[in-house]
Amino acid sequence: MEPLLYARQRAKTWFVAHEVYLLPVIKFLLMMIILLVMNWHLGYRYVMMRWVLVILASLVSCLLPWSGMTAVAALYLLGHVSALSWEGAVVLGAMMFIAMMLHYLFLPGGSFLIVLVCLASYLKVPFLVPLLAGIFGSALSFLPVGIGVMIYYTMLSLEQNATYLLDAGNGISDCFLQILGTLQGDSKMILTLLVLCLTALIVYGLSHLAVDYARLIAVGTGGILILLLFILGGFLFNVSVSYMNVLGGCVFCSALAAAASFWGDIVDFSRPEYLQYEDDEYIYYVKAFPKVGLVEPERKVKEINSRREGRSGRREAH
Repeated sequence: MEPLLYARQRAKTWFVAHEVYLLPVIKFLLMMIILLVMNWHLGYRYVMMRWVLVILASLVSCLLPWSGMTAVAALYLLGHVSALSWEGAVVLGAMMFIAMMLHYLFLPGGSFLIVLVCLASYLKVPFLVPLLAGIFGSALSFLPVGIGVMIYYTMLSLEQNATYLLDAGNGISDCFLQILGTLQGDSKMILTLLVLCLTALIVYGLSHLAVDYARLIAVGTGGILILLLFILGGFLFNVSVSYMNVLGGCVFCSALAAAASFWGDIVDFSRPEYLQYEDDEYIYYVKAFPKVGLVEPERKVKEINSRREGRSGRREAH
């Protein structure tokens, strides 16, 4: 275990020392992946698929905060969708407006979770984001997770109805009814929305309990909860669910989330400390656990004089 802890300590120290350079590079690569996935699935405006524009948007994003990156991704998405259907762009724009209000009113800094949910869903790892949001986020992290699910399924609906929406013979009201009707009747979206939001909320609650190994317990419980809720919801909502894919996704995403929790603060549960102090009204009994923070021992180099120097020293002594 100690080699892993030393490697973790070295990695964190190295990242903090070079954070000024590494963080923009991470933002650049992440935004480029987001835009490339968007171009692959929603490449309706060919101008926005050019590499020059993708690289330029990624370079601009690496200088912005995370909420600014969310805005760039939203504008890029609306640019593609508006080429397909202005009605679809209006529906997505309304969802993004709600997300912006929630961001500024309830959860500052959490809007990028919406983008991550959509990206993870396209990469076939949708369960990873609610697990990480529950561990590292706040109690309201389920809100951007839910909005991300809705936006993802809206994008799928637009892809499925692309032929209908591009038909010039269909009126504006028909297009609106087609989009909203598809979303309203999408039981899988409702099931996924409920499962991921509930998972994020429960994982957050379990990870903050005063028990040993709370984060690992929360991750394991979250993975099991996702599987059970999809099995139960598949019967209740009459949704066809690939249970083997859900099982594999739960195991894989839970393993990734457990590995990610390793890079947070590690607590040594084998050395509890009991403290007692009081004020004018209460006596407090506290059970505390120390954080594991290893410091690599300094290597001492011992100099050994040569044989010739030793002989000369003896002669001088005589």
